[in-house]
Amino acid sequence: MSNPDFINQGFEQARYALTNIIGMTNAQLQPKTLPRSLKQRASGRLSQLETIVRRLLYLMALMLGLPERQVSRQTYPRQLPEGAEIVSFPAQRRFALSAKKVAVATGALPQKMPFRDGQPIPAAPFLARLAALYRVLKDPDTHAKRLAHAIARQREKGEPVPHVLPLASAFRLRPELGIVSAALPGMIRARLQDAWNTS
Repeated sequence: MSNPDFINQGFEQARYALTNIIGMTNAQLQPKTLPRSLKQRASGRLSQLETIVRRLLYLMALMLGLPERQVSRQTYPRQLPEGAEIVSFPAQRRFALSAKKVAVATGALPQKMPFRDGQPIPAAPFLARLAALYRVLKDPDTHAKRLAHAIARQREKGEPVPHVLPLASAFRLRPELGIVSAALPGMIRARLQDAWNTS
């Protein structure tokens, strides 16, 4: 199986797995809450799937080829009006493959969630993750091209070759998706070595 066929098969299996998660949680009905045990089980599967999709996109980006650095034209800073000053604020960190409105600020999370063990919990954050992953799987080409630019910037900054570890708890995956997950680290490492050595 060639690399493009492998990636296409990987995305197909990922879409199938996402459909299963949507079905097990009835996410298509947009529930307001989910039972805690169901949410934890579905969230674990979704986390695995997010990691696999990220790695598929990474491999796809490397196969597209990293763009060459573009030489920008020299620009000169604009003069600020007298008495004006630049005010900047620290940017919030955002998890990859999460919805744009779901941002995580350092120190903003409480130490203990205000929900009792047997009480249903809000479904909105989980549904947002599902929606974000669905959008990525609907148009992986666009996301892979963006990722190729990000990888190229890492290489240009002289950062070391990223290290890719095997996926933990891969035994819980369907056999077809498990094969994809097991093969991805080695395929990505080989492409990364080529990309960094030819820079």
